[in-house]
Amino acid sequence: MSILFLISTPIGNLEDISPRALETLRAVSLVAAEDTRTAKQLLNHFEIHTPVTSFFEHSKQHKLNHILDALEKNNVAVISEAGTPGINDPGYELVREAIARGHRVSPIPGASAVLTALVASGLSANAFYYVGFLPREPQARRKFLRELVRERETIVAFETPHRLRDALKDLENIFGGARKICVARELTKKFEEFQRGTIGEVREHFEKNEVRGEFTLVIEGQNPEHRIQNTEKADWDDARVRKELRALLKKGVPRTEAVKRIANASGRERRAVYELTLEKK
Repeated sequence: MSILFLISTPIGNLEDISPRALETLRAVSLVAAEDTRTAKQLLNHFEIHTPVTSFFEHSKQHKLNHILDALEKNNVAVISEAGTPGINDPGYELVREAIARGHRVSPIPGASAVLTALVASGLSANAFYYVGFLPREPQARRKFLRELVRERETIVAFETPHRLRDALKDLENIFGGARKICVARELTKKFEEFQRGTIGEVREHFEKNEVRGEFTLVIEGQNPEHRIQNTEKADWDDARVRKELRALLKKGVPRTEAVKRIANASGRERRAVYELTLEKK
């Protein structure tokens, strides 16, 4: 049976690709790429002329069988936009189907933004919890972070530049400003940068400086000191917020004042608390 190669590609610096990866890209009959433009830039740089087809989240339904049919005849390579395929892309679905059809799947390791940021963060890398991109919507993001606040292992997440400041504010409100964090920007590229410190310190840095590039967040896991500091606020889930709001409103406390009190007690932003009053209404 033919082989499906999972080839890790550079996350910024093209010279980080391995000789074995280049040799395989030249030898396969087809390259399935998350982003064909990025793939062609890589292949052209190394003078590789293997045909490329797209395989991303919105094309997977009609491309899956096309790629599997090609695999029936010859070896095929899968590459992500950057880094290791199968992480934050539909590559795992192709792997699953290839295995089901009896094909061999062979990974060719290389760059990974997750591991690159983690090992350079200065935080523990003995065990970690990778969560992908933080949710886009503010309320969903805060709920997600509240579920993570007691995670003991180092947390690694991706974030976009236009949401980074809001995400850091939410992290400070929910995790506490003293929790350590490393925000890695433009890994392996010309303007690579690591901002290390407490969440409060790093948030202040990005409030004062331009936010551009691709970001990986490495967040310290909870330790006993954090548990003492944050347990009370971490206990304020949505259900408790609604309950306390109802009690205050029933006593005749004005809605604005009730929102203010609950926000101060729970560590949440007033807008998030106010949204819950509207939802309940």
